[in-house]
Amino acid sequence: MQSASMIHALFLCGTLLLTSCEKSRETSGKAFGTSWTLKASAAEVFQKALQTDLDRSESLISHWRADSAVSRFNASTSTDWQSMPSEVIELVQLAKRIADDTDGALDITLAPLIDLWGFGAQGSRQAPPTDAEIEKARQQCGWHLLEIRDQPPALRKRRMEVRINLSAVAEGLALDQLAKRLAAAQVQDFLLEFGGEVLARGRGPDGMPWLVAVQMPESSTHEPMQALRLENASLATSGTYRQHFEHEGKSYPHVLDPRTGRPVAHALRSVSVKHASAALADGYATALLVLGPEKGRAVAARLKLNVLWME
Repeated sequence: MQSASMIHALFLCGTLLLTSCEKSRETSGKAFGTSWTLKASAAEVFQKALQTDLDRSESLISHWRADSAVSRFNASTSTDWQSMPSEVIELVQLAKRIADDTDGALDITLAPLIDLWGFGAQGSRQAPPTDAEIEKARQQCGWHLLEIRDQPPALRKRRMEVRINLSAVAEGLALDQLAKRLAAAQVQDFLLEFGGEVLARGRGPDGMPWLVAVQMPESSTHEPMQALRLENASLATSGTYRQHFEHEGKSYPHVLDPRTGRPVAHALRSVSVKHASAALADGYATALLVLGPEKGRAVAARLKLNVLWME
């Protein structure tokens, strides 16, 4: 969920939160326009391998890079099957699963609307688009306009204007993949953070489950709203308060509702989801935020999701 996640991992020494920071090591890097961090013993040993994995993922799915597989698909006007890396197909199928679970609240085909509202690679704007512009972009969006094939992996547009944006699930799946690499190297205790998403395995240096916190909305000092312990679980947050623009006294957040083609207008400011899968936590957090406080809570209850709501 690129730059939409607002989880701040607490690495604090000398407090009631973590008291053995000196026993843990940390390494970090950058990918997808944000940063990542690994906290584990001998963490620096894995820096190069994790960075290489993330660089490859970015080269495939970034909608900001013109040479990525996703950007080439978006630029194409063909309505024939287009070969895609299996990693892209995995992300699309994951997003489709979440969309089906949440009554279509997650829609990766909203790229035309995301760009129209100034939240995409084409640049920002200071005023909302017109109703006519929104309706025109909406005609280019929708899961019914995208076909998926497993073997050989490929996507097909039913309209040549269709474009996709995988940011709502990309960082979460990347975390899951990094965790698999670390597990294969017999690393049992670690905390991964990527763009605000966190994934914990095993326990922290104090022998307790890793401590993380959901950031207080609109806090410039990373003030925690609620802290919790994570062990073999992930936490992702989607919020309306970081990316937005103001026009004539009204705020327009970056989270768009596929049902209207407009930014969400409810009072819910953030949704945090705890899940075994970072990718599912990532996608569900976005979808529940789109649905809003009433419908979102009903869907979360049906799916038996562990959710923290902030209004």
